[in-house]
Amino acid sequence: LSQARLDRWSKGRTALVGDSAYCASPASGQGTSLALVGVYVLAGELAAAGGDHATGFAAYEREMRGFAEENQKLGPSNIKHMVMRTKRQISIQLTVLSLLGRLPGKERMMAKVMQPIQKAANSITLKDY
Repeated sequence: LSQARLDRWSKGRTALVGDSAYCASPASGQGTSLALVGVYVLAGELAAAGGDHATGFAAYEREMRGFAEENQKLGPSNIKHMVMRTKRQISIQLTVLSLLGRLPGKERMMAKVMQPIQKAANSITLKDY
């Protein structure tokens, strides 16, 4: 459940996207979203650079860096809630999960849980390349 945190995502004529560049951790729930957005931005910036891969790679990283970092914050935070350390914690977690569908206000609880994920998922404005 680790993350990829690299100083740069390209070298020469090679650029990384998705988990190889900015894995947010399986616990973030954002791996596919990051990869799809990343490849869209990379393709768009390469096209906008008119064949200059160095310029395209630099623009890709400028556009994606904040988005990737925002989503990477979710991994460690979610791990704390997903991985229980004692049998008692596991028992409580399983009980709450089994009751969740019947609890009043479950929609508000789920909205609160999903809020950080939605914030991270919407932390980039995509260009229309």
